[in-house]
Parts: sequence; structure tokens; C-alpha cells
Amino acid sequence: MMKATDVTGDLLKAVSRSFYLTIRFLPQEMRPAVALGYMLARATDTVADNASASPELRIHVLQRMADAISGNMNEADIQDVSRELNLEVEHEAEAILLQEFPRCLLALETFDEVQKALIRKVLATIIRGQLWDLTFFSQRDTVDSDEETRRYTYCVAGCVGEFWTELGYATMQGRFCNPERSEVMVQAGIRYGQGLQLINILRDMQEDEARGRHYLCSDAHKWLNRAASYMNDGIDYCLRLGTFRLRFASILPALLGKKTIELLRVSTLGTGKVKIKRRVVYGCLLRAIFLCLRRKQSLGI
Repeated sequence: MMKATDVTGDLLKAVSRSFYLTIRFLPQEMRPAVALGYMLARATDTVADNASASPELRIHVLQRMADAISGNMNEADIQDVSRELNLEVEHEAEAILLQEFPRCLLALETFDEVQKALIRKVLATIIRGQLWDLTFFSQRDTVDSDEETRRYTYCVAGCVGEFWTELGYATMQGRFCNPERSEVMVQAGIRYGQGLQLINILRDMQEDEARGRHYLCSDAHKWLNRAASYMNDGIDYCLRLGTFRLRFASILPALLGKKTIELLRVSTLGTGKVKIKRRVVYGCLLRAIFLCLRRKQSLGI
């Protein structure tokens, strides 16, 4: 029977080396669902960001992918979707990823009902955000309210923190985190994901504006402060997880996010990308180990 590991591994490493390393640190209970969810999300993201295809075509293909992931297609329909995924892409690994989409769907069917439902829920939310992005910015170039920014960051990133948390409790129960904190952890996971997406938005403002996309309609520094607050929430979230492997696999993006925010504070927002130096990354790795080992003292628990 097809398994998630049959379509991940080398392909996951080719598509994202950093996330591949993160996956390897996760406990085995969570690893297959997180890996397959990431692969499906990267496949939809490859379509959503494909500048060689018209927005109309990308919207159509994304809607078809959403239907396929939801389980509402027969084998013949899935093969039709596979043919529609024969798009021109920049990187070979992404082309292979789109070719493997039907096999990813087969792997999805091997999960138990709870994990399958969680994977489908997070992918439905991510695709909803991608479709909103393509549809909204085909009609205007800036969001109308802070609520639209919050909704978008939830759909494309906050929901991933929610998925990660719900999956952890479903597969590891109390070993993931204290069950009494489940609701608090879900909300913290959402804020953590939203904060990471806000950092991406703030870092990429110049490029996004050149493409006619303004994801913020109010003061960028206000959102920078919110992203900083969300990174603190993310660190607290990670340090409350039940095993060293979980904590270490989860905390590095928050530490790198805080370093990116520091660079953004001393630069002129929107005038170009900032880049974290390799030695800073190594420093964050060492700090991640230190914090994860000392988590009880850090939290007073």
C-alpha cells in the first residue's frame, strides 16, 4: 500500500532542504502527516506562484486541486487534474512535485480518519488564502482593512500552527503538551504562524508592491511590533512542548524571525530585503539547543 514516506524523502529534501531537516527532528508520530501536508501545500503554492500561467488558469487549477485533496474526485478526475498540472515551472524539483500530486493523494488515503481530516482541513484553508490572493489582487492593489491582513495571514500560515498543534495532540496526546492547555496552544500556534507570515510580508514589501500587491493598509511599524509579539508567543509555545525533539524542531523559525525583525527595525521598511548571515543562523541553532534544554527554568514550570 502507498505510504507517505514513498513520496517524501528525497523529493522533500529537493524542494526544501531546511524543512527536510526540521521534519527529521520531529517525533515519528507526527512526521508522516506533517511531511505530506507540506508536500501538498508546496504543490498548491507552486501553482499559485506560477507567473507563466494566467491568474484565471491558476485559479481553475487550484480549485481542482482543492477538490482532489478533499476526496471528492474519482480516479479519472484525478488523472485530468494531473494533466492540468503540466505547467511550466522554474525548478525541476517543483515539476517533479506536480507530477507526484496523484501519488500524494494516494498516500493521503493511508492515514487514519483523524489525521486525514486535519490534513484536508489545513490544505483547504491554505488554498482558500491562495485563491483570495489571486482573485483580490486581480481587481485592486491594496487590502482595505487590517482584518483582511489578519485573515490572509491566518489562511496561508496561521492555520499551519493550528494544524501542527491539533495533529500533535491527536498523535501524541499528553506527550505533545499538557491537554489542559490545548485551546491556549492552538491560539498560540496560530499567532506563531501569522507572525512568520507578517515577517515575510514586511521583508518582501518592495517586491510585492512591484507586483501590485500591498498586504498592509496601515503603518508597517505597527505590524512589525505585532510580528515581534507573535514571535515571543511562538517561543513560549515551543518551549511548552513535551519533548526536546518537538521543541527543537519548532523553535528555530521563531529565533530567526526575531533576528529578521531586528534587521528590519534598523533598515528602511520596504526598500529591499534583509538577509541573516550564516554565523547568526549558527548562533540561533546554539540558542535553540540551550533554550530547549532549559525550558523548565525558562518558563518556571
